[in-house]
Amino acid sequence: MATFNQLAYNIRNIANRGQGNSDDERLKISQVKFWIQYYRSEGINQFTDYGKDINPQLIQDLGIIPLIEVDKTDSNCPNVTWGCKIKKVVLPKFVGFPKGRAVSFLGKIDKITPFIKGDADTEYFKSETRFGKIMSRGHIIGQNYYLELSKNDADLKYINVRGVFEDPTSINTYAKTGCEPKCFDDETDEYPLPLNMYVYVLTNILQKELAYSEQAVNDELNDAREGYAKMG
Repeated sequence: MATFNQLAYNIRNIANRGQGNSDDERLKISQVKFWIQYYRSEGINQFTDYGKDINPQLIQDLGIIPLIEVDKTDSNCPNVTWGCKIKKVVLPKFVGFPKGRAVSFLGKIDKITPFIKGDADTEYFKSETRFGKIMSRGHIIGQNYYLELSKNDADLKYINVRGVFEDPTSINTYAKTGCEPKCFDDETDEYPLPLNMYVYVLTNILQKELAYSEQAVNDELNDAREGYAKMG
């Protein structure tokens, strides 16, 4: 996939009819980036509604995230056992898919062992099952993820989170345990926008923001698909 800067400059070049390096650069890159973010957010719901699969290229991996230990009174979690160990992490805002579909993984740093997802309707029954008593469970409240740790996980310090985030540039990633978080880099990090959504974003920008005719948009899209492949 392309970086955020590659996408933005490519669209500006198209808007300037390929003359992006000329003296006429009145269209600011910041404005183009705003449009990309806006139409990506709009398009994500259309491309994933009615239970359609989420394109893996939309998913971002936050890496190895350190947990913060908290008191039960901080968590506001339902049915938390008094005296158990609770930790949390503050997460970027997920896309508002129904039933939490934007969260693709919340679990251990092996990236294959998930935590039980807290659900007020079934929490009691899950906790009373044989495996429910020995498994950690989490609750997402706003942008906080609270993790009620089982006895086996009492010393857990890090978790892994993957999902589809509302603003891909707002995330911090942790490459390894104990490292400082790395902010999203518009210049070097891949921006989660698969080809079909890039076409959607570009079409909307050209038609709605730059008043291109339908024929002009179609002409530009043919070139844009080839350009996207080269950027990726």
